[in-house]
Amino acid sequence: MKKIFKIILLVISIVLIMITFLFFYNFGINKSINMNNLDMKHYMDMADKIGDKKVQLDWKQIAAIAAVQNKNSFNSIDDKVTTKIGKTFIITYRGEYKILPLKSVMEKLNFDNNQKRKVHKYIEKLGKYQLEMLKEEKEDKNLSHELKFINKIKEDAIKNYNTYGVLPSITIAQAILESDFGRSELSVKGNNLFGIKADANYKGDYISFKTQEFHNTIINANFRKYKSIDESIKDHGEFLVVNSRYKENGLFEAKTYITQAQALENAGYSTAENEFGEKIYADILIELIREYSLQNIDSIVQTKE
Repeated sequence: MKKIFKIILLVISIVLIMITFLFFYNFGINKSINMNNLDMKHYMDMADKIGDKKVQLDWKQIAAIAAVQNKNSFNSIDDKVTTKIGKTFIITYRGEYKILPLKSVMEKLNFDNNQKRKVHKYIEKLGKYQLEMLKEEKEDKNLSHELKFINKIKEDAIKNYNTYGVLPSITIAQAILESDFGRSELSVKGNNLFGIKADANYKGDYISFKTQEFHNTIINANFRKYKSIDESIKDHGEFLVVNSRYKENGLFEAKTYITQAQALENAGYSTAENEFGEKIYADILIELIREYSLQNIDSIVQTKE
């Protein structure tokens, strides 16, 4: 019994030592993470600029590496440094532009293990920081529902990209806009997330609703009705491929959310206008994508593992 008791005490002691070590180790890393002087919009702009319409870079990864290189600070980071970091992510593979995984980039930059851990901590902190900004901005209880909706359709949006070439950020942003995060009557009663109408060539089930065209014109229209949200997302990709105007306007050649959003507007996906008669559909999609950092999902699907 004494021997067993000693073994139990030894095991407990080892566990306590490990817990203590991990606590102080993580405390040390977290203490060195400095979020002062962070300008999220600037890093989003830089990621878009560096990608140069060829690929969609992840602004959080670029920002995290820049901060670690800058002695754990976002203060006075030169745009030339940020650009150099961003370009390290871009490669050509079989004639196409692709993105290197974060791990490979950090190895190319000769980061040691401590620096690598700090980069991952920064990325985690950046996600939490953006979430806090969203909470302050919205000042309501809907954020939880909105994030659940995004996560719910994320994987199907990625599948659509692999099948049809529509970026996940675009699919998700359109679903958000057209269905109000799945809360619209059309999405609830018809599982139609994208406001796709049932034209004369459509042979499936449909449902009738009033809808707004242009700035303030209300009309009655028939919309496609689906058995499930998954079916709606799949049909969204097929709809864009089958209708030649989207290809003609460069939707499938575009590699970034900004260029695909503009292609959708140019092809006439929506008639949305402001009070001056100016088209605003692309701008709304772009704003939504940046608000929830949906463009970073595009970066994932464009990464060459």
